Amino acid sequence: MKNLTVRLLTAAIAVPLILALLYLCPWWGFASLAGAAMIVAALEFFGMTHAGDRSSQLVGTAITAALFAVLVWTDFGRRSAGLVIVSLVALAPVALVVTLVRPGDVTTSLVRMASLALGPAYVGSSLAAIACIRRLEVPGHHHVGAGLVLLSLMAAWFGDTGGYFAGRGIGGPKLYPTVSPNKTWAGAVGGLAGSGLGAAFAHFVYLPELPLVRGLAVAVVAGALGQIGDLCESLLKRSTGVKDSGGILPGHGGILDRVDALLFVALAVYGAARAGWLGLPL
Repeated sequence: MKNLTVRLLTAAIAVPLILALLYLCPWWGFASLAGAAMIVAALEFFGMTHAGDRSSQLVGTAITAALFAVLVWTDFGRRSAGLVIVSLVALAPVALVVTLVRPGDVTTSLVRMASLALGPAYVGSSLAAIACIRRLEVPGHHHVGAGLVLLSLMAAWFGDTGGYFAGRGIGGPKLYPTVSPNKTWAGAVGGLAGSGLGAAFAHFVYLPELPLVRGLAVAVVAGALGQIGDLCESLLKRSTGVKDSGGILPGHGGILDRVDALLFVALAVYGAARAGWLGLPL
């Protein structure tokens, strides 16, 4: 009960801040928040993969920030596809050279090389997607980009909430006990229902431009990907022997613990919006 109270107090502070930046500030105001979250999440990621090596953690975070900036500035290549391609291709050689300069324990060098290439793509590109969603505009309509960000948040977090209550209330067979012993198939279905509920809420309350059927379909698919993202972060934590990615959010753990599903959901929603699957004239 004490932990639940702390979590609710943290949410009571964070949610109004997020909504204010979404609806009252220019797109770059919310992008700045996404950038701050990206820096903390990257530090948490490299804190797990490069434990005890502060210099490599900072270098990895700097690489992640650079990729984030390129993707946001180019709107995922819409302004300069060549720059995005070069940035992504450069991740591997940069990771190799950084590890060569700081080899540390040579027996773990391959894992650390791979982590330096994976981290920026995993954290930087996903949080860049949520920033770019905020930039989306529909002629004649206000706050569509902000509404799609809120849809992404709700697809991720309603899914997490639906999964929690369905899993606790119904139980049943485990989903993937090797990675996450507490997750069940009932929780997975409840999570998809929660993501769908988030899309329905968006259509009827704050984003009427979103077609209901298309919104439901994209939210359910994005919610499924979000559950995979949750499992991926659980696997990462298990492989590095940590319980939480960090402790910056009282009652919630680290930033990466809170956005693990959102990282996958944001990419799905941004891709669906740009591909025209949401039925919006972007």
